[in-house]
Amino acid sequence: MPYCPKCLTEYVEGTEECEDCGGKLQAGSPPPDSAPPVEHPRGVLADWLQSLVGAGNPDDSPPVKTVRVRTFSGPTAPLDAELARNLLEARGIPVILPGEASVEMLPFLTLPLLVAESDAERATRILRDYFDSPGLTLVE
Repeated sequence: MPYCPKCLTEYVEGTEECEDCGGKLQAGSPPPDSAPPVEHPRGVLADWLQSLVGAGNPDDSPPVKTVRVRTFSGPTAPLDAELARNLLEARGIPVILPGEASVEMLPFLTLPLLVAESDAERATRILRDYFDSPGLTLVE
C-alpha cells in the first residue's frame, strides 16, 4: 500500500497523491516507529492549560500554580459557577471548574473555581464585588 511520507497516511493501491497535503505517495508502509507531526494552533489559554496538566515538552513553559478563589454549592452551584466563569473570562482571566459535570448530577457536591495564582487577587475582587454586594432595594 502506498503512503504519504509527510502525513504517514496509508492509501489504497492506485492512489498517487496525498488527499491532505497533495504530496507524492511512496510505495510500501510507513516506518513502524514514526508518527505524523502534530500541528496545533496555540493561544494563551492553550499554553496555560498545557502548563496546568503538564502535557507537552517540559521545557516549553513553567507550570502555572492555581488557587481556589471561590467554592459554589447548593442547587444553584452550576449556574453561579458558570456566571463567575463568564465574568472572569470576559476580563481575560482563564478559569478552571473541576467537577462541573459531576455537580450537575450530584448537586450535594461543591464546585471549586480555580485561577492562576497571579490572577487570584483580581479574580477574588471581581467575584466579591458581584456576588457579595448588597442587593438593590425597591423604593415605593
